[in-house]
Amino acid sequence: MKRLTNILAILSAASLIFATGCQKASSAAATTVATSTADVVTITAAAVSAVSTAQAASSDAYSDRDLDSSYDESEAIRVDLSAVTGDYTITAAGVYVFTGTLSNGSIIINAGDEDKVQIVLSGASITNSDGPAIYAVAADKVFVTAEAGTVNTLSDGTSYATDSFGNNPDGTIFSRCDLTLNGTGSLIVNGNYKFGIVGKDDIVIADLTLTVDAKSDGITGKDSVSINSGTVNVTAGGDGIVSENEDDTTLGSVLIDGGTITITTGGANANSAKGIKAQAAVTINGGTITIDAEDDAVHSAAAMTVTNGTLTLSSGDDGMHSDDMLTISGGEITVVKSYEGLEAGTITISDGIIDVTASDDGLNAAGGNDNSNTQNGKRSDSFGSDASKAILISGGTITVNADGDGIDSNGYISITGGTIYVSGPTDTRNGALDSGTSMTISGGVIIAAGSSGMAEGFDQSSAQASISYTYTASQQAGTTITLKDASGNVIASYTPEKVYQNVVISAPGLTIGQTYTLYSGNTTVDSITLSSNVTSVGSGGTSGGFNDGFNDGFNDGQNPGGGQNPGGGKMPGGGRG
Repeated sequence: MKRLTNILAILSAASLIFATGCQKASSAAATTVATSTADVVTITAAAVSAVSTAQAASSDAYSDRDLDSSYDESEAIRVDLSAVTGDYTITAAGVYVFTGTLSNGSIIINAGDEDKVQIVLSGASITNSDGPAIYAVAADKVFVTAEAGTVNTLSDGTSYATDSFGNNPDGTIFSRCDLTLNGTGSLIVNGNYKFGIVGKDDIVIADLTLTVDAKSDGITGKDSVSINSGTVNVTAGGDGIVSENEDDTTLGSVLIDGGTITITTGGANANSAKGIKAQAAVTINGGTITIDAEDDAVHSAAAMTVTNGTLTLSSGDDGMHSDDMLTISGGEITVVKSYEGLEAGTITISDGIIDVTASDDGLNAAGGNDNSNTQNGKRSDSFGSDASKAILISGGTITVNADGDGIDSNGYISITGGTIYVSGPTDTRNGALDSGTSMTISGGVIIAAGSSGMAEGFDQSSAQASISYTYTASQQAGTTITLKDASGNVIASYTPEKVYQNVVISAPGLTIGQTYTLYSGNTTVDSITLSSNVTSVGSGGTSGGFNDGFNDGFNDGQNPGGGQNPGGGKMPGGGRG
C-alpha cells in the first residue's frame, strides 16, 4: 500500500513554481507580488496545492478496519501466552487474542501475501531476549490491537540472534508488511536493542495509548507513518517518528491528523535525534504535538505542511526545517527553544498563530539540508543571496524573538497580510528584518524592533507605506512602541522583549503626507511626517554595513539616500544565510 505516494509528487511540482524565479503571471487567479526589479512572481499556486494535498491526505490514509478495532469473538482464536514455550507462529489470516505472559519468545506472523492478521493483546506481556516481541515476516497486513481496559507490554533484548528467515529485524515490533496499531487499550513498547516499532511498508496508529521507549529510533515506517488519533508518547535516543525510503524518494512521509503526541529525543550520541523526520513530506492536519528534540523538532527533506493542530517545539537545532517548502495555513505553533525557528527554501504563511524563540534566525529562507558547518557547537551561516528563496506572509499572527535576524530570506520577503511582531537582535551584526534581494509590503501590520547596525527597511516599490526609525539611544526591553495618527488613534503597538534601537513599522493606516507620533511607553519620541512609501528617521537609519563598532557609516550612521543602501537597503552581496 502506497497511500501517500502522490503527496511528494504534487508538492514537488508545486515547488517548481518557486524555483523558476521571476516570471510573468499567467493566471488571473494567482496572487502576485512585485519584486524590486518589477518582475512578478506567482506565489499562491504552490501554497494552495500544498494545503489542499495535505487536507486530502487523511482521506486516503486509513481503511475502515484501521479505525475500527472491533472483532467477532466467535471467530477469534484465544491463546494464553503463559502456556506457550518459545515462539507462537501464525500462518493464516484471522483474529488471535493473546493474554498472559510470554517470558522468552515472540509472536511470529508468517502467513500468505493476501492474508490479514489481527493480533489482539488483552493483558499480554511479551519479552524476547534475542529478537522482536512481535515479528511479521509475511502477510498482507497486520493489526496489533490493544483491548479496551488492558495494559500490554512488549520488550526485546539488548542483542539479537541470527534470523532464521534471512532478514535483519531490529525492532521490538518488526513488520515486513503494512502495520496498524489500534484499539482503546494501552501498549508499552521497550526497544532495548535499537528501534521500538519498525514497519517496512506503511504504519497507521489510531485510538490507542502507545508508549515507546527506544535506544535508537522510536517509530519508523519505510513508506509512511500516519497517526489518526490516540495518545502517543515516544522517548528515543535517535529520531522519535521517522519515515525514509532509500529505494523510492517519492515515499517516506509522516501524516498527523489528530491525537496527543509527545516526543523526547537525544542523549544517545545518535547521528540523528529529530522529533519527527520524513524523507518526502511531513503533513500536520491536527492533533496536539509536544516535542523536545536534541536535533530538529520537525524535519522534512522535501516538503512540510501544517493546516491545523497545536505544536509546542523545543529543539537543539531548528524548530521546523524543510529543505524545500514549508507551508502553514492554520494551527498554533510555539517554538520555545531553537537555533533557527522555522527554516526552509520557501516559507509560506497564510494563517495560524506562530510564536518563535531562536538563538539565531527566527524565520529563515535558506533551504538545503541542515548539515551545516559548526563553530563552537553552532552552525556557521554564510552571507549570500539566492533569488529562489522566499518568505511569503499573507495572514496569521507571528511573533518572533530572535538573537540573530528576526525574519531572514536569502531571496525576497513579501508581506501581503497578517500581524507580525519581531523582538530582533541586540547584536548589531544582525537585523530584525533581512533580505537578500528585495523586501516588499502591501498589507498587514508589522512592528520589527532590533539593533540599528544592520537594520533594513522595506523597498520603495512597496504598495503600503512604512517607517524605519532609529533612536538616539537604546530602548529598554519591555518599553512599548506605539504609533498614533494626528487624531490620537493607535496605528500599531507592540512591547518588545529585548533592548532595541531601531524599529520598522508598517500598517494599512499609514498615508503619505500625514504626520504620526511615535511613543516609547508614555513618552513622546518624535513626530514623523511620511515623505514617501519608505520614511527613514533617526540617528542610525537603515544600514548596509557593520556599524556600531564595525564602522561609523555615513553622516552619523546614515547611508546616502535617507538611510537606505543603494538598491533598497540590502547588504552588499545579500542577506545572511
